[in-house]
Amino acid sequence: MATMIIFHEVEDGERWAKGWRKGPGSRHEMLAEAGVTAARTFRDPENPNLTGLILEVSDMEKLQAALASDEMKQAMAEDGLKVETLRNLVEFTP
Repeated sequence: MATMIIFHEVEDGERWAKGWRKGPGSRHEMLAEAGVTAARTFRDPENPNLTGLILEVSDMEKLQAALASDEMKQAMAEDGLKVETLRNLVEFTP
């Protein structure tokens, strides 16, 4: 199991947040299919277009493949994610 922190800017924080509401078709559901066992969402209270996630990932290769898929790219576009601002940190043990 790996823990990731992902942060990025979006065009509209409210629109991005709607995609994360739990239920059918949510980003939680999409990422669960990609090997994510838990996802926590964050927004900067002073800049709601600055967003982030903490993910628990059971299969990093499966997640990386999903992130490169057309389906995931479409979801990112729908959510207004500014891909050029995307940063990933993966927990490691020194």
